[in-house]
Amino acid sequence: MNTSPAAGGDDAATVGRGSENCLPVGTRLSDFEITGILGEGGFGIVYIAYDHSLHRTVAIKEYMPSALAMRGGDRGVSLRAERHQDTFRLGLKSFINEARFLAQFDHPSLVKVYRFWEQNRTAYTAMKYYEGRTIKEIVAESPELIDEAWCRKILRQILEALEMLYTMQILHRDVAPDNIIIQENGDAVLLDFGSARQIIGDMTKGLTVILKPGYAPVEQYAGDASLEQGAFTDIYALAAVMYFAIVKQAPASSIARMIKDPITPLALQAPEGYSPSFLAAIDKGLAVLAQDRPQTIDAFRELLGIVSSAPPPVRAAGTTQRGLPPVRADAPPAAIPMPVGDEPAPAQEPAVFAPPPARGRWPFVAGVATALTIATAGLYALVHGAADDTIMVAQQHVTAPVTAPSKGLDPTESVVEVAPPLAPAPAPAPAPVPETPAAVARPVPAVVETVSYTLAVKPWGTVYVDGRERGVTPPMKKLVLPAGKHRVRIVNPSFPEYSISVSAAKNKNGTIEHDFAAAKK
Repeated sequence: MNTSPAAGGDDAATVGRGSENCLPVGTRLSDFEITGILGEGGFGIVYIAYDHSLHRTVAIKEYMPSALAMRGGDRGVSLRAERHQDTFRLGLKSFINEARFLAQFDHPSLVKVYRFWEQNRTAYTAMKYYEGRTIKEIVAESPELIDEAWCRKILRQILEALEMLYTMQILHRDVAPDNIIIQENGDAVLLDFGSARQIIGDMTKGLTVILKPGYAPVEQYAGDASLEQGAFTDIYALAAVMYFAIVKQAPASSIARMIKDPITPLALQAPEGYSPSFLAAIDKGLAVLAQDRPQTIDAFRELLGIVSSAPPPVRAAGTTQRGLPPVRADAPPAAIPMPVGDEPAPAQEPAVFAPPPARGRWPFVAGVATALTIATAGLYALVHGAADDTIMVAQQHVTAPVTAPSKGLDPTESVVEVAPPLAPAPAPAPAPVPETPAAVARPVPAVVETVSYTLAVKPWGTVYVDGRERGVTPPMKKLVLPAGKHRVRIVNPSFPEYSISVSAAKNKNGTIEHDFAAAKK
């Protein structure tokens, strides 16, 4: 039985080994005792641990951006230099936000988060421990397992997981063969999406996401806000994963394909055992231009001939936010200055980051020059090595109970409980048909005029309109307002508040743009 670390891409450590940044086996973190190391990447470490409270094995992810911080003598995390303070803090908050976000869901194809808390001047997430192999490992070790039926099952399950994420208006943007684990029972799980590294990349003025060249569509390379990302962005990546599984080779990068596409469509390759319609659907998902791909999950399903087996997506009870909720500014660790050590060079080569999620429609030609310029620099760095941070792996497919708060929790710890899925409401009884229906003139409802604003906020902020919270951007990309005057506030606890008055006029869409870090200087 193979247990895959899946915690740092090609740079992941094997189980049981780790650098000096790893906590030693036997370390207690609240109710958990570390029993081994699953993997280590540029932005985090994943441990295997035993939960002494609920008597089960879990995986624990620790926030550890090795380019910014290192392990101190007291097992706490220390900064390599004081100038990294703000970047480390923002990454920490994003790490917690992602855990809080994922904890709202209870879906068999999304990584299950039990708890998250702060300790050792950093943060931890306790997750379900999955046993299985990533698609990347299966292609390398057991390619005979892969056929059209296998691909269809994976597609169906991952599309359902993505659809669940979209109920909160967030894209995954990191779908890749080493980020999908296939459990021993054949079910697929989509792993986390490393939001902390996105924030860190933005703060360091680099490219915002560590791109995986064969799986990132062209809009992820561009720094132009006119290149929008959407469901079609994740669809490209998932189609690229299927291409890799079928052909046993990653597709060429989307930037290279823009210049001269070297890929022979699967429909023309006609690999044995695959139907032409299935191959044509994968080719469609791999279209270089976003507008040429299926625009929604349902559209891609229809092309594939896949019927969803899942009920309508349900979030855990009590969750109302539309994006990643921000971490409180007064959280105790944020008030404690980080110890600063000497700054030796980090063990791995510097990470390569990709641009922030683009916002706006697709005037493609106008954005190509920007995309190519940024992508050229990004691809050069990728060729010379990039630290990666893909997470998790290991236990059989069992819906484990949710952890309950224990008496020994630190006051700064957060415990998340996930409510069971809501039961479907009974179908309403059909209304009786009147014997002599009368012709009644029905009033025509008034049409509410709305105006759409594209949001371009760095690194992130909570948006309030006329005193009411509307969500967190990113991931929220657009703000729709009724015509009229409105007061928009954008709040990030690490920076002064940004406030603006807008006068929303019919047919006059606009952009609300603010860079907290630049405004602070």
